[in-house]
Amino acid sequence: MRLYLGVSAIALTVHLTPAGGALADDRFTCWAPTVSQIATAAADYWTDERKANARPEPESEPLDGSPFELGKPLTDGDAERAPIGEAPYKFGGKLFYTRDGDDYVASAQFVADDKIVIGAAHSLWKGGKAATNIRFVQGYSNGGGTNYDIDMAAVLTEWTNISTNPVSLGKSQYDYAAMRTTKPSAVGRYDLGETGVDAAVTITGYPGRLEGGEYMYRETATVILKAGNAYDARPHPMYGGGASGGAWFIGTGEPYKAVSVVSAGDQDGVYGPAFTQDTADMVAYVKGGCN
Repeated sequence: MRLYLGVSAIALTVHLTPAGGALADDRFTCWAPTVSQIATAAADYWTDERKANARPEPESEPLDGSPFELGKPLTDGDAERAPIGEAPYKFGGKLFYTRDGDDYVASAQFVADDKIVIGAAHSLWKGGKAATNIRFVQGYSNGGGTNYDIDMAAVLTEWTNISTNPVSLGKSQYDYAAMRTTKPSAVGRYDLGETGVDAAVTITGYPGRLEGGEYMYRETATVILKAGNAYDARPHPMYGGGASGGAWFIGTGEPYKAVSVVSAGDQDGVYGPAFTQDTADMVAYVKGGCN
C-alpha cells in the first residue's frame, strides 16, 4: 500500500543508483501541500516577519546525560561563517515550514537531483505531525536568497514509527527527508556519497546560537564511529538548534558529495544518517511524485 498523505568522502556513489519502475514503495511516507497551501505559498505566506519569528528547529538532544562525553573540548575557530556564494555552500540554505501550527526554520540543501532538497526527518515529521508551507531559501545570508517552494516530501516510513524515541544512533540512521522543488536549482547540487571512520567531514547549517542563525556556518569534524547506517562525528560547535538538516560533505572540488545531515547532538558531538541505496531510491521516488 502506498503511504501518501494530503496533509497539514569516499567515492562509493556508484552504488547509489536511481530506483526503476513506477510501483508504490512502502519504505517511504509521502505527502504534499494541498491546493490551498500552494496558493498560500504563492501569495507569500513566508513574509519577512514570519521568517524572523520562525523558531529554530532543535536538534534531537539527549534528555538525561550526553552520549557524546568522549568528545574533545571546543576551541576558538571550530566553527566559522561559510562562503555562501561558493560551491558547495551555495547548494544549501534555510528551510522554513509549519508543523502542528508552529513556524520553524532549519537547514537543507540540493542533493542528488536539481529538484531535490534533503534535510532532517525530525524537522518534517514528528509525533505524527507532517510539515506544511515548506519553503527552501537557497543562499540565505542575513535575508535574501532564492525561494524554492516544495510540492512533495517524504521520510522513511521507519522514521514515522520512532520519531519520538530517545536519541540513539539507531534512531539517527532514519533521520533524513527528501523534498521536491517546483523549479530546478539554479546553482547546482551535491552528489550522494558515503564515508567511513576517521574521515574528516565538513558540516554546514544555520545554528541559531551563532549570529542569530542569519548566516550559514561550517565546522570540521572527524567521524569516530559508524554503527548500522549512522555516523558519530566530533566535535560540534554548531550545536543548539537551527543547523538540523545541514549537510555533512566530503571533497575539496567538484563533485562535492553529501554523506549525511545533522540529526542529533550537543557541543561535543553529532549524529547523522549514512546515505544508502534507500536514499537514492527515495530521491527518485519523490522526484516522480511518489508514484
